[in-house]
Amino acid sequence: MTFDDPYRRCGLRENPFAHDAGDRRAPPSWVDRGTAAPAEPGRRQLVQVIGVKGAGKTSTLRRWRAAAPGPWRYVPTGARRWRPLPVAPLVYWDEADRAPAAARWWAWRTAARRGATVVAGTHVDLEAEARAAGLSVKSIVMLDISVGELTEWAAQRFAAVGAGPEWTLPESVAGDATAQAGASWRVAGDLLHTWVAQEVAARTVIQWPP
Repeated sequence: MTFDDPYRRCGLRENPFAHDAGDRRAPPSWVDRGTAAPAEPGRRQLVQVIGVKGAGKTSTLRRWRAAAPGPWRYVPTGARRWRPLPVAPLVYWDEADRAPAAARWWAWRTAARRGATVVAGTHVDLEAEARAAGLSVKSIVMLDISVGELTEWAAQRFAAVGAGPEWTLPESVAGDATAQAGASWRVAGDLLHTWVAQEVAARTVIQWPP
């Protein structure tokens, strides 16, 4: 008995907004939001990317790091957040606000003394403590997603699962999703995942017997 996949019947290999969906060989979807060029090493500076969960902080840091390599530290929750933060001429700290203030203070002072550039993804503004340690600060705030940005991203996701021209994101759906998602691509993706599932159900005509 052959499994009848409703997504394939509708011209999709899978739901394009499922986590990790799409052609694994293709580059990950990316929308240029004007977040500037990668940071330069040795600037005695903090470059902080501030945003809510799912706003694209990690993706931005990883994209910069691909062009300008440096050590990477992801700060987890729990006891491991106490591990010392690495310092290098150019270093990346993801979820930096999870590190205890005492650990950050040591790292700020070390970075300032060595003239390092720290690139940090954070949920909260760390400018005051970094400046107090002697670093200059550049802040990039991840703003709410626009309808145009979501439409561009959706087109990339549809292409990754082999969708044809019949699959485009209606402006009304994009408007509703951006209004609910704010700055979170994760929330927007979950909303569009539900929309595609509903569309597939509506477009699929079940014939019996097959």
